Amino acid sequence: MASRTRSQTVDSVPIFHEQNLIKEPSKEVCSFDNADIASLQASGAFPAGAIIYPFDREVRSDFCSDEWVCFSAYPFSIGIRYPFSAFISRFFELTGLNYAQIMPMVWRVLVTLDQIKARHMPDLCIEDLPIVYRLRSHGNNRFLLFSTSKNPLILKATKNEDQWQRKFFFVNRDSITNGFDLPVEWSTSVNFKELAPPSAESEGRIKEIYKLPKSERTFTLLFTSSSQRSSSNMSVPVINLDGFELEELDSYSGPVQVKQEVNPKPAVTSKPSSSKAAVASKPSTASKPRNSSSRKRKEPDSPASSDVFPFENHGFSESNKFMTGFLNHGLERLVFLYKDSCGLNKMLEDRLRKAEATVADQAAIAAAKSQHYEDKYKAMIQEHQAALKKTTQEAHAKYDATQVQHEQDTPG
Repeated sequence: MASRTRSQTVDSVPIFHEQNLIKEPSKEVCSFDNADIASLQASGAFPAGAIIYPFDREVRSDFCSDEWVCFSAYPFSIGIRYPFSAFISRFFELTGLNYAQIMPMVWRVLVTLDQIKARHMPDLCIEDLPIVYRLRSHGNNRFLLFSTSKNPLILKATKNEDQWQRKFFFVNRDSITNGFDLPVEWSTSVNFKELAPPSAESEGRIKEIYKLPKSERTFTLLFTSSSQRSSSNMSVPVINLDGFELEELDSYSGPVQVKQEVNPKPAVTSKPSSSKAAVASKPSTASKPRNSSSRKRKEPDSPASSDVFPFENHGFSESNKFMTGFLNHGLERLVFLYKDSCGLNKMLEDRLRKAEATVADQAAIAAAKSQHYEDKYKAMIQEHQAALKKTTQEAHAKYDATQVQHEQDTPG
């Protein structure tokens, strides 16, 4: 049973439950620090107003709370944004899994299938996946999608991602869309086929995906993964602009609004007497300093808590870092819209070709039916004309016979 922990100094702090599902917590100490959080916020991975809990080494990813929800940093390093797409959200809605429980390969599979759904197969749904995948626990109650086929549906999705378990953060549920609908506790047992039962059409849709070119079924990384760099130097995702000739970028008409949300609530510990707080907020001038034995971390250079980034108060390097992130964010959106429009155009072209083939087939069928009824009509006309001619001839013969008989019966 999960144990509760809370601070002894502040009454209105959030309560965390320790599920104790991680066997060796010391190997999964959080490494996603305040610099990483600042970069994540600058990248636009979350909508404006999302409140992210300050970094604390004592917090574990299996902590659960009615007020805060844990996110793995990995999906945002490959370009996924929150709120997630309807397809990806449906996976978590059906399985009830926590975001921090999902191994990187699951995110790769989901994002690739989401692209296939948008470009080629609008009817694709999560319920189709148990045809080729089953959810399997892989230590510490974390789950991956295990392929039940020798030929994986999605290629290059199983590569190892070092230290991904240590990159996580908590977001206030009330500050994001559908935050209170997200899972609270980790699941320890999941039967994918029972939770997402396939339909009669599922196998057909999976077969259609197998028919796609391998390039369409291969996971590709659009962004430079922050997990491939040190966590303390996580930067805004860099966009691959190969093939784009961007000679100039127009400036925006208005000032850039950069808001910084600060959560003053301290956190909690499972050892109320001698250990440090389990969840800590950033020190303020009004709060007591940490114990001298606590490790002090340098806060990242970040904009002041104002509506507009004060360029006049910062040096060139600081302003340049912010504007680079801002421009990368804009270019990232342009690339996404370009790829999305390419996928839509391709889907429309495919549908147009199918429609043209259908129209041609229907025209051929209509011509064949017309010829059939025309031939049938001509045969009926000929049959009626022959019957009429025969009847006329018989009538003339009967008339002639009657005339002869009348002449013979009439006395001379």
